[in-house]
Amino acid sequence: MGQQEENPTVTRQQEEDNLGIRMKIIDMMEYSLPLIERWSVPHQKLLGDRIAACMEDMLEIANELQWSYSKKTPCKNLDMKNKALQDYITLAYRAKYLKGSSSHAEWTRRSKEIGSMIGGYQKYLYEDAPAKSKNDGKPSTNTRYRSR
Repeated sequence: MGQQEENPTVTRQQEEDNLGIRMKIIDMMEYSLPLIERWSVPHQKLLGDRIAACMEDMLEIANELQWSYSKKTPCKNLDMKNKALQDYITLAYRAKYLKGSSSHAEWTRRSKEIGSMIGGYQKYLYEDAPAKSKNDGKPSTNTRYRSR
């Protein structure tokens, strides 16, 4: 067995949550990519490639989230990509690339599941960060109104 690299920037819970997000993205890709391959070539090129690229970007950002020191930016970027994916799914349904409402519902359910996991991760990040006051607990540097 090879030695596993320790990541000092994450807790065990964050590591497990991140793995869960990455696995859900991979599940979404395994489900959707074969379906996109069945679309006509113009539909694949027009929207299918964008959907596939969006999911690939999400996977890369989720991996970045695992190892980055500041987790808020990659987490926000991951959330934005997921929202873009949801918009692409809606567009594919309206353009009748997705066959039937059950197909749209399944794609949407999977994307929303990923979104709720990202939301849980964000909540964890923002609850963990200490609340900062305007002056970050330091004395005021404004001498104009200081009482003497």
